[in-house]
Amino acid sequence: MEQVEAEITPHWRVTNALFLISGLWLAASPYLLGFAWHTAAWWNAIVIGICMVVLAMIRLSNLEQFRGLRWTALILGGWMIASPFVAGYAELAGAMWNAIIVGAVIAISAVWAARAPIRRPA
Repeated sequence: MEQVEAEITPHWRVTNALFLISGLWLAASPYLLGFAWHTAAWWNAIVIGICMVVLAMIRLSNLEQFRGLRWTALILGGWMIASPFVAGYAELAGAMWNAIIVGAVIAISAVWAARAPIRRPA
C-alpha cells in the first residue's frame, strides 16, 4: 500500500506557530515578567515552554506521524491553566495570569488542531 503524505494546510501552520510562539514566550516570561525568583513559577514556565517548543519542532518534522501530539498540547495547556493553583504561585499576579492566558491559547489551539481534518492530495 502506498503511503500518501499529508498536505500542510494554513490551519496547521497557524496552530504549529501558536505552539512554537507560546513555548518561546513561556521560556522567556519569567525574565520578562519578573518572576524568575519564584522557583515553582520559574520551573513551570521553563519546562512547559521547552516542551511546547520541542512539540512544535517534532510536528514540523513529520505531520502525519505525529498527529497525536496535538492532544499532548491540550494536556500541557490544561496544566498551565491549573498550575498557579496546584504549584502554589497564584499570589504572583503576573505569573498566574501569564500561565492562565498562555495555557488557554495552547489548549484552544490544540482543540482547534484536533478538530481540523488533514487534507490529503488526491
